[in-house]
Amino acid sequence: MRFLAVSVIVIVFAASSVQALDMKSPGADWTEAYRTGELVIFTKDVETGRRIVATAEVSAPPQVVFNVVTDFDHYPDFMPYVKESRVLSRMGDSEVVTYARIAPPFVSERDYPLKVRMTRGIPMNGGVFKVEWTANPEAQPEIEGVVRVKLNEGSWLIEPLQGGRRTRLTYTLLTNPGGLIPVFVVNMSNTIAIPELFKAVALRSAEKAAAEK
Repeated sequence: MRFLAVSVIVIVFAASSVQALDMKSPGADWTEAYRTGELVIFTKDVETGRRIVATAEVSAPPQVVFNVVTDFDHYPDFMPYVKESRVLSRMGDSEVVTYARIAPPFVSERDYPLKVRMTRGIPMNGGVFKVEWTANPEAQPEIEGVVRVKLNEGSWLIEPLQGGRRTRLTYTLLTNPGGLIPVFVVNMSNTIAIPELFKAVALRSAEKAAAEK
């Protein structure tokens, strides 16, 4: 099973491996923290925390990728480090409040309620999907022994490539994980956690796309 999963990941990223992603820095004071032929990550330390921008290309249609990143109730099945995830409330089909609890390596568990807004791809917006979120710490009581993340703002930008057969996926995040965390652990997010996140989304998207054929 592990061999199959790795094989699918290789296939998912194969097209973008042929030609490395030509991604430039988002602006001044940004650091290129990670780059392969499949994924580029930039970071910028700010007063409130750290900003992250990461981009990859995925061999699945945008609608499929959108469905994967908004499948909040099933995050524990495929998202790295996620121990619990669920939708707390919905407002129509474009806004939800979610809760997630994660168990990152070397540090205490973290959790974060989020207010999430979803924009679906239609011809008028070029078929671009977007998922945006902000912290909503009052939506769920804090748990003793679990650090509440109170700064968590980010987005998934899901853009069609090759007539909608593939996707350019961009992840942004502004966060402060809270608590006392060694610098080497914070930096692990650039070289380990975010690449694992993209691999998880790509693999799940490939599986869902194959199931729809």
